[in-house]
Formats: sequence, C-alpha cells, structure tokens
Amino acid sequence: MDDSFSLLGLKGENLCRRAEEGGRETSIRHYVFDDLLDTSEKLICYQLPLNGKFSVFNYVLKKEKHSLFSKFEERELGCYLGFSGGSLFTFEDFNFKIQSLEEFTLLVEAVEITSGAAFQFELCNLCQLPEKLPTEMDILLTVYSKEVKKLPPLSHFDQVADENRELLKIAVKGNERAVEKLEREIGREETERLLKEFKKKPEELFDTCILSEGQSYTLIGIVTSVQEVEVEGKILNSIYVFSEDMEFALLTQKGEVSEGDRVLTNGKMYGMAVV
Repeated sequence: MDDSFSLLGLKGENLCRRAEEGGRETSIRHYVFDDLLDTSEKLICYQLPLNGKFSVFNYVLKKEKHSLFSKFEERELGCYLGFSGGSLFTFEDFNFKIQSLEEFTLLVEAVEITSGAAFQFELCNLCQLPEKLPTEMDILLTVYSKEVKKLPPLSHFDQVADENRELLKIAVKGNERAVEKLEREIGREETERLLKEFKKKPEELFDTCILSEGQSYTLIGIVTSVQEVEVEGKILNSIYVFSEDMEFALLTQKGEVSEGDRVLTNGKMYGMAVV
C-alpha cells in the first residue's frame, strides 16, 4: 500500500479493493514497461473516481496461466490516491525510476521548464498517459503531509545564507565539493555555522525554502489560500503555499492555518498528469 493514503489518515485497503472490483480497467502499454514485462504478462490499472477531486489508481500485474481453473495469476503492485487539485507545473525530460516490477514504483524525475529545477514525484495516473509522452506535459503537483505547522515570522535576515542558498542545499546533503566551495567563498567557520543551522532549523535561516530528498519534501512558505475537501467522509485541508517564487499545493489531515501564515510541512510529492 502506498503512503498516499496513510499520510492523510485514510485506510486504503477498502478503496483499493473497490477500485479492482468496480473501477475502470486499463491495460498499460507505456514504453517504460517494455523491458519489464514478458509476453505472458499484462500491467493493468483499475481507476475508481471518488467524490470531488480524488481518484484511486490500483496497479495489478496479470500473468497468463495455462489452467482449467484460472486464466490469469494476479499480483498487486501498488495503489495510489490521486488528487486533481494540485498546483500546475509544466515538465519536460521525464525519467522513470522503476527498475523492476518486484520494486514497483511510479516515481519519476522531471524538469520544470520555467525554473529549470528537477522534481521527483509519484505520477499517480500513469494509466491515462499515451504510450509515448509529449515533449512537455502539464502536471498537477501536491505534497501529502500528516501535519502543517504554523511558524512565527522570520526574526533575522541572514544575507550570507540567502546569497548561498542553492549551494547550501547541496552541501547539507553531504556533498563534499559543495562544502569545499562554500569554505572557499565564505570561510570554514561561516560554512560550519550555516550548515549546522540549516540542518537543525532551516525555518530560522530562510523565510521560505524548498528542501527535497527523493520525493520527500520539506516546505517553508506563506499560505495563500486554505480550503476544506472531503474524501470518503474525511475532511482534509487543501492549502496553497508560496515558497521560493513558486506556489505549491499541500494536502493534510492536520493544520489550523490561515491565509498569510508562515508554515512548515514535511511530506511526499504526488502528481496527476493533465489529460
């Protein structure tokens, strides 16, 4: 079961079973799976629309069997909750991270064309895509998180940190070349100070900030809008946050915040291709 359900406090087992029993069935022929499937195997997606902007996508591997009692052997690969209320981005240079069906994932890395930044996210509705992707594709991105915390305004503006933001992001992940470059430009003592503060409390170093490790994202930003959305009787908060000159959508089960608040959240990024 994918984290897209548990992060939002939802029980996915029943939803995934309903998708397989009554959802729309699609046979996936996307090129990325050409080398992963043998001639007797089919990758199937069961799509179940829910109320509002949610859909369940359950991916199943079917293998043909020569048996009087069963034509196919089935194995569940992954089940995802997609949300179509995310922030719109345009991407190119898609790179699918799946290496084998034993470790099934819809994780992709793609480049956002305006900023040139690379994003990693689970592309929930792979089954709705054409066999060959266009050069550019619109994706609705949302960070699913357990909680969004309200932060006080930044008390001190650190100009050195702000001027070296991108280098600090690389260095804080343990990149030695980035650390060495920082030491040459601002000195070892200042580098050690900034990295220590960045690791401990990035919200006290930057007014807004985007940090990522794979599809896991930490966002510090300013709330631009808050709405309630319902899925299977559960009320969630759909929050839009401005961070580093971009607007991101957050979906969370906890978060008493209002427009204009400065917030912090940790979660995973999910995408829905616009089709």
